[in-house]
Amino acid sequence: MIVLFQNINKLLITLIFALTVISAQPKLSFHLGSGFYKPSLGYLDPDSNSVIPSLSAFGKNILIDWGVKYQFYPNARIGYSRSNSYHSGKIGDSDYFRTISYRMITFETFYYPRKKMELNFMLAPMYNKGIIKLSSKGASSDWDSILNKFGNSNVKLLTEGEMTKRWLGLTSMIGFRYYIYPWFAVDGKAGFMQNSYSENKWKLDGDKVDGPTMNIKKMPVFKLHFVFGW
Repeated sequence: MIVLFQNINKLLITLIFALTVISAQPKLSFHLGSGFYKPSLGYLDPDSNSVIPSLSAFGKNILIDWGVKYQFYPNARIGYSRSNSYHSGKIGDSDYFRTISYRMITFETFYYPRKKMELNFMLAPMYNKGIIKLSSKGASSDWDSILNKFGNSNVKLLTEGEMTKRWLGLTSMIGFRYYIYPWFAVDGKAGFMQNSYSENKWKLDGDKVDGPTMNIKKMPVFKLHFVFGW
């Protein structure tokens, strides 16, 4: 009888400890950080397109990341995150601004091999968007110069405008997270990003035009995030 009570007590202590560990992990988290990748930005870099402003490593290889996740199961999270690439400068008299946004619905599973340590795996379908924008006060001959480089000859704009393109993708990553505090962690990830991008059918003021011949179909990507939870 005494042995039975001892076993029950051990079971209760183990259960309470497990529930405490689970409840101590934040259910809702926000991350902020950066990523590194090496895309081929055909006709969006000055090496292949003399019209494009000078491009640093920040504009080509660095991603600015943010996102939110919710832990809906003891070892699973769902969330939304974005990785953005930016480039700005001058084309003629116009201000040039380019954004590539990789937008993800994330599904993540994880487990704790040791105290404060987490291994995770993430799979995320993507709905991405590219934006090329020129801002100027006068008639934009600068648009003519960049559109001609993309292979367009019959598009004329009288004012500033914005080229946009959307495409689908998929990313998968493995990661390691270390909890410095229960509400603060550092998370590193590595994986691959795949995109169904094509240079055709960019939109510019209602017209369909050809865009840059980027090669971003399959790329390795590395990320480092600071995670805040509550």
